[in-house]
Amino acid sequence: MTNGLIFQLAREDQNRVQSICQPVALQAGQTLGQPSADGHSKVYFLTGASVALLVTSPAHHPLAVGLVGSEGAIGLGSVLSPVSQHLQCRVQTGGNAWCADSHDLAMLLHQRPGMLWVISQYLWQLAEHVATLSASIQFDDIATRLAYWLVLSAERAQSARLPLTHEHLAHMLGVRRVSITLAAGEFKDQGLIEYQRGVLNILNMAGLRERAHPQRTTSSTHL
Repeated sequence: MTNGLIFQLAREDQNRVQSICQPVALQAGQTLGQPSADGHSKVYFLTGASVALLVTSPAHHPLAVGLVGSEGAIGLGSVLSPVSQHLQCRVQTGGNAWCADSHDLAMLLHQRPGMLWVISQYLWQLAEHVATLSASIQFDDIATRLAYWLVLSAERAQSARLPLTHEHLAHMLGVRRVSITLAAGEFKDQGLIEYQRGVLNILNMAGLRERAHPQRTTSSTHL
């Protein structure tokens, strides 16, 4: 499985990025973005994993405002600016990635500034994605938000079989577990999904997309 962001680069730039990367396996629940012992952060070009972007606050539980998969990368902000203290990156679906030291990538971007155009385009698309999810948090009901998150999760993991519990989904959406149980039960009765023992299967993606609003889910596939 390839990474969509690397794929958009010129062939020579793809090879240069690959030369500074090492393959890693990411585990569900793992937190990314913390500086290593040498003070450098890591950049992860995802190829199989999906990673949730969570806003954190001492007074509130984390709230998911984005989900990144093989179309993008985690940690690019550490190359361009200091690491945010209020944004946490947590692996939702385990899988593979290419990992580069942020310092090495910064040096490469200095040598190959044309790469910044592709990265800037991706970061703008990611900002739009975060804005869309933030608007959903403000305006949509829980069932709509759950449908949208499940569609995103399937797209990012490239699988209709998702290892997601009701508790995890409640944490991502910042709602009570019982609210997820009620909404998921409604989707199950409608034949959209089924779930058992911590695994959720999407049975009717088109129907679930409709519940999530087609105009949003269509645009999200371009991220």
